[in-house]
Amino acid sequence: MLREILPGVFHWSVVWPGWWSLESYFLRTPAGSVLVDPIEFTGLEPVDSALDIRAIVLTDGWHERSARLFAKRAKAPIYVPVADADRFEDFDRFHTYDDGDRLPCDLHAVGVPGVIPGEQALLSPVHGGTLFVGDALGTTGKWAPGGMVLGGHPKGHPVPAQTLSHLLDLQFANLLPGHGPPLIGDGKLRLQELIQSGVSTSTSTPRMS
Repeated sequence: MLREILPGVFHWSVVWPGWWSLESYFLRTPAGSVLVDPIEFTGLEPVDSALDIRAIVLTDGWHERSARLFAKRAKAPIYVPVADADRFEDFDRFHTYDDGDRLPCDLHAVGVPGVIPGEQALLSPVHGGTLFVGDALGTTGKWAPGGMVLGGHPKGHPVPAQTLSHLLDLQFANLLPGHGPPLIGDGKLRLQELIQSGVSTSTSTPRMS
C-alpha cells in the first residue's frame, strides 16, 4: 500500500516471501518528482498518474527492480551509480552518477560502497533532511537482528563505525532504507547510536534484493 510518510514523501513495500521486504519511494518537490528504487505493485495510481516525474534513481546495482517499467510509463530517464553500471541488464540506456553529484529534484549523492562498489545514499533537503539508503543500512531482520532498530548490511558494512561514519556529517532527520520500515524524525540519532555502539552485524542469509 502506498503511504505518505511525510508531506510529499511516499513509501510502499513489497514482501519477498521467505526473504525480506523491498522498499520503494516516491518524492514530490516543487522542482518535480523522483522515484527511488521502485518496484511494481498494485495501488500506485498516484505514481502512475504523475506528470512531473523527472527521474528514476537507483541506489545500487542490485536494485534494478521495475525501473524500466516506471521509466517507460513516465518517459523519464534512469540514473544508476557509475561503478555499478555493468550490473544492469534490463535497460537500453541510462545516465550514470557518482559520489558528490547532484541529481534531479536536488538529490545529493553520497557514496557508501561496501556490499557493492557503486552504492550511493541520496540526500534530499526536504523535512530537515531525508536520506535514502538502499543496502548499506536497513531496519529489517537481516540488517538489524536481535531487536536492533538499525544495522549495516552484514556483507558490506558489518561494522558501520568503520565505513558509514561519514553519513553523520550530513544534515538529515529521516532515514529511508531499501529494506525495512523508514525511520522518521530520529534517523540520524539512530545511526549515531549504531555507530557509537560499535555493533557488528553478521548473518549467513543469501542475498537477493
